[in-house]
Amino acid sequence: YRQPISFRRATVDATSPDFTVDGRELRYAVDFALSPRALTSETDVAAPLVFGGFGISAPDLGYDDLEAVDVDGKLVVVLGGAPDHFGSLERTVLSSAVARDADLIDRGAVGVIEVQRGGTNVRTSMRPRVRYLPPSTDAPADREELAVSITVPERVAETWLASSGRTLADLTASLESGTPASFDLGIEARVRARYLHEGFESANVVARVPGSDPDLAGEHLVVTAHLDHIGVGASVIGDSIFNGTLDNASGSAALLTLAGALTRMEAPRRSVVFLWVTAEESGLLGSEYFARFPTVEDVVANQNMDGVMGMIAAATDVLAFGYEHSNLSEAVDFAVGRTGTPVSPDPTPDQNLFIRSDQYAFVRQGIPAIWVQAGRQSVDPSIDAQAELDRWIVERYHAPTDDNDQPVDMLGVERELENNLFVTWHIADVMGPIRWDPESFLFQRFGR
Repeated sequence: YRQPISFRRATVDATSPDFTVDGRELRYAVDFALSPRALTSETDVAAPLVFGGFGISAPDLGYDDLEAVDVDGKLVVVLGGAPDHFGSLERTVLSSAVARDADLIDRGAVGVIEVQRGGTNVRTSMRPRVRYLPPSTDAPADREELAVSITVPERVAETWLASSGRTLADLTASLESGTPASFDLGIEARVRARYLHEGFESANVVARVPGSDPDLAGEHLVVTAHLDHIGVGASVIGDSIFNGTLDNASGSAALLTLAGALTRMEAPRRSVVFLWVTAEESGLLGSEYFARFPTVEDVVANQNMDGVMGMIAAATDVLAFGYEHSNLSEAVDFAVGRTGTPVSPDPTPDQNLFIRSDQYAFVRQGIPAIWVQAGRQSVDPSIDAQAELDRWIVERYHAPTDDNDQPVDMLGVERELENNLFVTWHIADVMGPIRWDPESFLFQRFGR
């Protein structure tokens, strides 16, 4: 029932960073900040600098910062953001450091230098970096993380651009208008640093219900919830324990409830894996580990439960994040047709919640996913469910007050679990081949 994962927490040895550009030595924590590397104990890199725009390669969207510049063996200076013509989802996915760094690694870059907007000196929290170690010790570190990741303030980057006759303001305007502006900066840099490492282990918890159909039992629906929360942190009104009752003890309990229900039913045709993942709050690390290194063959879909929102207010509708991206929408339609709780549009589409929980780790491996939760139309007309959620986020989200003292609407819990059980059953027992919508941006980016 356990998938052990080796993790490493990395910090920068504050006495070690040395960053010299074009013969000028920069000051650590003033002129630059350095993100620790988890897979190597030290960095010693000498490389040319290139300006790489936003660092986004999206030819399918008519934009490619990396087409006109060779980044192999180089340090790539980038700005945060994306062109104005990108949609909210495209902007959120492609401007993330995860997507950007993956592209740079594939193209052979040795590191990235991100320009921090505003302020005279670099702003940094000097936080540790946590990541899992690949299961094979033969996996090369340079395929897992860039050798260097640095942040500099605008004033430092401006000095690098001076000889080119360009300014950050001009380049930003060009990039935001959708015109890439990538070029060699004609200067060399050297970066040296040491990192302090602390190893620890955690585990995903995995349980499998075998399918009954010989032709489909090899296919697996993976139903997920994350086990972790923040732990112990800064005291808030005398309480330093971050309990995570809704986020995500509720999802973990819901997953156990669904597993118990399914095992009391006739076995579905497909196999179902119930997966409680670790380290979601550290960057979807447990779910990414399972999605990359699964303990079963042929994972065809993911269904995620992150916070049983029905706890806050019972709803007459549901939200289905990911509904438009694959034919898993059929399972949602099946569920709501039996519960009488129709699917409502996402009330906060600009937040792109679908890529902010564990299902996104599966999506990035090309696996269709769905996340169904209670909607925002309250059963009790005197309650504004969206306002109650907004208040919960202010008062309890990632705070010690997400505890057992908060009110729980058990009708809302029952309705949300009922919908999710119908979704699980339909995917596992009724659906034919599971497919992406070919027009989905996520399919275009990851599904192929």
